[in-house]
Amino acid sequence: MEILFYPFSSVDFQSSTSILLDASFLLSLVYDDDVKHTECIEVFRVLINNQCKLLVTNIISAEVLNQIMYKIFMIDIRHKIDKESAFNSQTNIKQIISSFSKYDRKIIKDKRVDKLREIPYKKYFDNLSKNSSKRDLLSIYYKTAVTMHNQLENTVKYEYVEINKFCMSKTKEIMVKNLLSINDATHIATCICHNINYLLTLDNDFVYANCDSVKILKI
Repeated sequence: MEILFYPFSSVDFQSSTSILLDASFLLSLVYDDDVKHTECIEVFRVLINNQCKLLVTNIISAEVLNQIMYKIFMIDIRHKIDKESAFNSQTNIKQIISSFSKYDRKIIKDKRVDKLREIPYKKYFDNLSKNSSKRDLLSIYYKTAVTMHNQLENTVKYEYVEINKFCMSKTKEIMVKNLLSINDATHIATCICHNINYLLTLDNDFVYANCDSVKILKI
């Protein structure tokens, strides 16, 4: 598999150039604190200026929406420590944190920045979403994530490509052959099935893929 690295000086982007956008790239566009945000914005401008055909799958889009939701939940839990504005009310945030383990509550109370990464935010979110008496505390995260996702769609103006039966068959073949995750294998299979020129990503996982027909743009 040919991997081309940022800033892609050897690539001649044109209106006929088709590019599958990975979730990692789209999420970096959303988060201005992401370490690759500046590079991704620069690449996005180049692609837009050259009128390239930008594509995603339902899997990629769903992954982006899900990750945005978990991210803003995490921001609220840490907002006082990171000195960020909260999405939820202070009352709701306190109730949410009260459902955390004693150990994790102490990390937040003591503002242990070095330990914040250890908190299983996703697990707490998922547990609350299944709690009939507390799930309403998460309403703002669902609404905000959908709003942000809609804004991303309207800004990037990507099109959706279908993952059909043949594409899934190809995905399974790539999974077994290259020992890749279902998502990564699906991205490669989609490029093959729809004759997409490039897969744009921030991830390193594709170095293990052996597929000459797909080119990777790695930021």
